Amino acid sequence: MSDGRSSVEAPHAGVPTDDAPNAGAPATPDEVDLIVRGIVGLAKRIRSDARFVGAEVSYVDFTLLFVLNESPGIRAVDLAEAVSIDKSTASRQLAGLERRGLIRRDVDPRSPRSRQLRLTERAEKVLAETDREWRRRIAARTADWSSEELRTFATLIDRYMSVDLPGEEPPEGL
Repeated sequence: MSDGRSSVEAPHAGVPTDDAPNAGAPATPDEVDLIVRGIVGLAKRIRSDARFVGAEVSYVDFTLLFVLNESPGIRAVDLAEAVSIDKSTASRQLAGLERRGLIRRDVDPRSPRSRQLRLTERAEKVLAETDREWRRRIAARTADWSSEELRTFATLIDRYMSVDLPGEEPPEGL
C-alpha cells in the first residue's frame, strides 16, 4: 500500500486480521474502494442467483417472505420498515404475494382495523425450497474454503452489519 500501512492478510480475503499492526486504523481510499466493489459484486451475485434459486419468487419477494417467516403476524407497515422499503412499495409487493397465494392477511385481534400478515402453507414450501437452493449454492461456492475461512467470512459479514452510523436506524428482521 502506498500509505505505508502494513497488514497481515487473511487467506483469500484481502482483509487485515485483528492482530495486524494497524488494526483499528481508518481504511484507506483504496481499501474502501475494494470493499465497495466487493459489496456491489456480492449484491449482483445474490440477485443473479435469485433468478435460479426460486423461479416462483424474486429476491425482493424472498426477502419479504423471509422476514415474515421470522416475524409471523407482523403488520405491513412494520414489514416495510424492517426491509427498508417505503409503504407503497411494500403494499404492491404484498398484494402480488397475496394474489399468488403466498401470504394471507388476518384481522389483528387487538385492533380490528389492522391486519396481521402470515405465510400460507404454499409460501412455507417455497421458502423451504428456496432456502435449500441458497444453501446448496453457498456450499458449492465455498466448497474449497477451510473452516477457518468460512468462520472468518461469516464473522466479517456479521461485524460489518453490526455497525450503525450516527443517525442510522439498525436494519430489522435480517
